[in-house]
Amino acid sequence: MAEEEGGRVNDHGQRESFFQEGRDYESRYVNHMYLNHETKELQNFESLDYFSSHSTVYKEWVRQQPARFEWDRWITMGIIGFCVGMTAFVMHQGIKLLGDLMKDTAQRQLDVGDVVGGWFIFTGIAVLFVLVSSFIVVMFCPEASGSGLPELIAYLNGTNVRRIFAFKTYLIKFVSCLLAVASGLPAGPEGPMIAIGGLIGASVSQFKSTLLNVDIPLFRRLRNSEDRRNFLTAGAGAGVSAAFGAPMGGLLFAMEEVSSFWNDKLSWQTFFCCMVSAFTAVSLRCCGWCWR
Repeated sequence: MAEEEGGRVNDHGQRESFFQEGRDYESRYVNHMYLNHETKELQNFESLDYFSSHSTVYKEWVRQQPARFEWDRWITMGIIGFCVGMTAFVMHQGIKLLGDLMKDTAQRQLDVGDVVGGWFIFTGIAVLFVLVSSFIVVMFCPEASGSGLPELIAYLNGTNVRRIFAFKTYLIKFVSCLLAVASGLPAGPEGPMIAIGGLIGASVSQFKSTLLNVDIPLFRRLRNSEDRRNFLTAGAGAGVSAAFGAPMGGLLFAMEEVSSFWNDKLSWQTFFCCMVSAFTAVSLRCCGWCWR
């Protein structure tokens, strides 16, 4: 708003009186009058109902579905757990590969007695990793910044934040986390792995991607808000399970910290997803499938 004599001019070009101007300084118990830029920002969010609308048409459609309706959920939970475990394995191996690259490059300088050169090479590579990690997030996908947990919890409480489950968000968060941890920053992959697990759970369960132009006609009956939130919850727990190798820890984390709606059936399905995730990640590491 522009300052002029006799009061200020608001976003609509109208002059405000002294009392209208004073609304900006009222207490937090008074309803806020949103400005244009605030309204545009709020339009990026959408409120969703957790439970599906059980209308007559919906009930009739559910009645016509085959008896394997519950098995579809278990199969999808297994697929999510496998994908999260595979992602955790690739991330840990990538961090190890980049870390060894930094050390080996600096060690070659140290072997010839060039201590200063080795220090500059090691520091330069680390700084390069940090710059690339920050650049791709800022320039290409700001939604991938941070741990991602607040966005997941917001979605599970009914707020649909745009683009947090896009394939680009998954890719940028994965690469950014890999480079940031490999650079030697005081950070770890555990927090982002929880968000990546939730992202995989919410995306893989739909069997479609707008970016990749893929729409697999499989388990379309699970493409609803309630099931997607359950898969997201299981994916977040699978991320904890794969990061720490603790299926029970993943279940407890999903139950206590992430989800707002819970039932006994979801407990067993989430635990199954966490077991598959931990088994996949640990098995791949134990079998020696490492990049040398």
